[in-house]
Amino acid sequence: MTSSPGLLATPDSDELVHRAASLVPLLRSNAQRCAEARRVPAENLEALREAGLFRLMLPRHFGGYESTMRTKMAVLAEIARGCASTAWVATLYYDATFLLSLFPDSVQDEVFADPVTLHSATLVPTGRAVRVNGGYLVSGRWPFNSGCLDATYAVQPGMIENSDGPAEMAHFVIPYTELTVADDWHVSGMAGTGSNTVTGENIFVPNERAALASRVMFGAHLSERNAHSALYRVPLVPYVLTSCPPAFLGMAAAAYELFMARLPERGPIAYTGYTHFRDAPITHHQVAGAKLTIEAADHFAYQAADLVDQRARTGTPYGPQDKPRVWGLVSHATKLYMEAIETLRLASGATAINEAMPIQLVARNAQALATHALMLPTTGVEHYGRALCGLEPSTPLLA
Repeated sequence: MTSSPGLLATPDSDELVHRAASLVPLLRSNAQRCAEARRVPAENLEALREAGLFRLMLPRHFGGYESTMRTKMAVLAEIARGCASTAWVATLYYDATFLLSLFPDSVQDEVFADPVTLHSATLVPTGRAVRVNGGYLVSGRWPFNSGCLDATYAVQPGMIENSDGPAEMAHFVIPYTELTVADDWHVSGMAGTGSNTVTGENIFVPNERAALASRVMFGAHLSERNAHSALYRVPLVPYVLTSCPPAFLGMAAAAYELFMARLPERGPIAYTGYTHFRDAPITHHQVAGAKLTIEAADHFAYQAADLVDQRARTGTPYGPQDKPRVWGLVSHATKLYMEAIETLRLASGATAINEAMPIQLVARNAQALATHALMLPTTGVEHYGRALCGLEPSTPLLA
């Protein structure tokens, strides 16, 4: 692959968002094919590569942009406006790149040697590891590996068994050539993410490819080159939390656009005296309510991004309410996006459940992604409420 002109210079946020927005027609035209194939079409991935959109979280010395959380959110939202599955896979590729950028420089030199390769990551430590000479033997079964079918390396978490103390969580960099990918992603929504289960047994992982979560989680860098970068000062949990809303931001925008595009051609509302949908007061309430709800959700989502960016830019430590607030903002935004999408889905009528209607795919994708544990409103809002009440966190993720 050859780089497009101008991609070697670091573009500003507006340019990156513009590049993502220009891909919406392509991504939207491929969205149904993406769902049916249960993986992102190669055409979509190549378009993102050519636009330089896989460079956002990549260190500058590898040709990356080291973008802010706000830019990450805005770019991914545009991608999701075209195809939510493509956006979510891109999100996980960004997250893996960020995580790999915290590893020793020698590991980065290896995994980032080819700038067109993509890498994935999971965060739930369902693997186990045993110390051996020079490294670890890692085994595990890791579900929900979004983008695994096109990734080169996986960053998989596991618990290191200690004979003289409690197990420790660590992240392990493993080539996909040493892993087995199951074909088990048969789901009602976000099917195109190809989030299959990945397994491995007694895989040798050298010491330098293992990072204790206690270091990675709280910014104790293993990379000398990236230690002073504003991006890589972001703690892992706030970083990952700001990766959650963009897909919803884009899906809600897509649902609104699709509804409004179809509105002028819609005729009578059945069993009423209205000869056109757009003449009915209920339609006015639905449209305005959805639009205002989306704008409110966008406000909360970008508040979360801006809080994390401000801490990274200034080096200001996180206060006891800051990380819980990020989680609360993200969770509440998710709730509002879902309300708006559901309003527009119901208002689209029975004809919109036809598989040929794009809004049904948007709605199903939103319903599926809303079950993600990090985005459940009941979880994030509770964490923020505990902090507001002066209580200690109920999860080590917010320590």
